[in-house]
Amino acid sequence: MDDVITDTQCYVVATNVRKFAMLQESALELIMQIDEPVGLYGKPLADNWAPPEVTWFYNPTERIRPLPDIAAFGSTAFAASADTCEKLRPYINEYVELLPIHVDGWRWYIIHVLAREDVYNEHASKRFIRRDGTPSRMFEKLVLDGHRAKDGVLFRVEGLGLGIFSTDKPSSFKDIIEQFKLTGLKFQELE
Repeated sequence: MDDVITDTQCYVVATNVRKFAMLQESALELIMQIDEPVGLYGKPLADNWAPPEVTWFYNPTERIRPLPDIAAFGSTAFAASADTCEKLRPYINEYVELLPIHVDGWRWYIIHVLAREDVYNEHASKRFIRRDGTPSRMFEKLVLDGHRAKDGVLFRVEGLGLGIFSTDKPSSFKDIIEQFKLTGLKFQELE
């Protein structure tokens, strides 16, 4: 019998801020963090976490966007309602910490991704080059080897900044979001 090799695809997990509303910390919360801003960079925070007050971003020059199931929280994280988190918890609990926030009086949670996978293919990836000839942090072509993902549910990539990724494996974050038909996220396919 021939061995079947399955190709696991990796995806960037991003919020769809063009279509859905996004969250922002209140002005008071931002002032209180001047000396010590919250860093949602993949290091555990739950032990010292104090739930901030958060509101929906409003720009009076734009139309009001619908509220999603999962919303952008800053540029490096996303958050979901308590109900949505209860649906997701059995699938993602090992890979994240859920940090409580108060959104206009409602309980929501930041989905803070802690898991890391070693899937970066440096040889096949290509960074943009700065004018001085040094490589940029930005990629012209980013290649992740999904078949190397140990879990592939929801993760950051070793050595690659703040991006959040998933695979197309069964029970991956992408798979679960699609099964539950949750709104607010988009998945950009990578090589």
